[in-house]
Amino acid sequence: MNPTFKIDVAIIGGGIAGLWLLARLRKRGYSALLIESDRLGAGQTLAAQGIIHGGAKYGLRGYAGPTADAVAGMPALWRRCLNGEDEIDLRGAALLADHQYLWATRAPTSRLVAFFASKLMRGHVEKLAEGGMDAGDYPPVLRHPDFHGAVYRLDEPILDVATVLNVLAGRSQDAIVRNQGPAILKADGNLTLHHPERMQWVVRPSVTVLTAGAGNAGLPWATLQLRPLHMVMARGVNLPGPLYAHCVGTGDVPRLTVTSHYDASGRLIWYLGGGLAEEGVRRDRREQIRAARRELQALLPWVDWNPVEFAAFTIQRAEAHQHRGGRPATTGVFRDGRVIAAWPTKLALAPLLAEQIEAMLPTLGVTPHPVDLRPLAEWPRPGIGAYPWDREDLEWS
Repeated sequence: MNPTFKIDVAIIGGGIAGLWLLARLRKRGYSALLIESDRLGAGQTLAAQGIIHGGAKYGLRGYAGPTADAVAGMPALWRRCLNGEDEIDLRGAALLADHQYLWATRAPTSRLVAFFASKLMRGHVEKLAEGGMDAGDYPPVLRHPDFHGAVYRLDEPILDVATVLNVLAGRSQDAIVRNQGPAILKADGNLTLHHPERMQWVVRPSVTVLTAGAGNAGLPWATLQLRPLHMVMARGVNLPGPLYAHCVGTGDVPRLTVTSHYDASGRLIWYLGGGLAEEGVRRDRREQIRAARRELQALLPWVDWNPVEFAAFTIQRAEAHQHRGGRPATTGVFRDGRVIAAWPTKLALAPLLAEQIEAMLPTLGVTPHPVDLRPLAEWPRPGIGAYPWDREDLEWS
């Protein structure tokens, strides 16, 4: 007989959704175990740009509603956590920037009017004084006499995502294990942990939560969709300093979203998303890099982009299925008996997702019961995944 123990909640998938849920449930007294088959954050989480959205994307669409209101509260919630002032203590995690910018050059006036008229954005955006070189509040790359446009500061902090994962994993290390073997969820609801150097363990959870992103595929009662992005990275000594900004275009998605990071060798990286990444799914790698060079040259022509290196890769965003494959407005949470499948949709919404799942547990008769996890003390633990710009299989050109 394989050793067995009972637990309140088993979480399968170690991205931001699973780790945040684990932290919340343990804080509330539930016994919970997170099971990961690869590395923590290795799917969508570490490929995110780290933006804690406060609603800029919804504001550009002129959209308001309960979901938009929830998003608007996320920057303040995450900041409280980073300061150790909320239920989930993220002290030790790092902010890359306390806010980001929105800049507009020739964006249609109607688009900006809708943006600033949005109830969602009131109090979350500040126009900066114009002045080119004299505009000390502008990001460095826009402090140029040839820049003619408007710059706004948005209440949207940017996280160093790996440090968030490190903090969450470090505080729940005893409740995170790595599984190496076949599918672990059995028809009877039990889970089997596999490792080539360990005796199998059988876990009997009251509820199982699947937070594995694309790994949740194959559930007939909780269909997922995959929406691709073709992300681009730029690096080189010629990059004009860090930038965290959305550039407004003619559509309801930012023309370009830029965040800045440092790779394992200390080189500055510009990580490019937004409309470039969404439209880029129709282009191959070389075409996408050419498109990125053209876009940067058009928006920031005073920078010499010739010596800058570029790389591109495609990521699939796993989300709850939407009619005609549209963008989900909020989190996706579905239940079949005692199995829950969940997608946060955005990194920023991980706290909301955890709150929604916890609220379901009492309806299933699950109440907090502590469990001694020391029998798993020698079980292997997953490490933290790598950022996209540190991948060894990337081709830079």
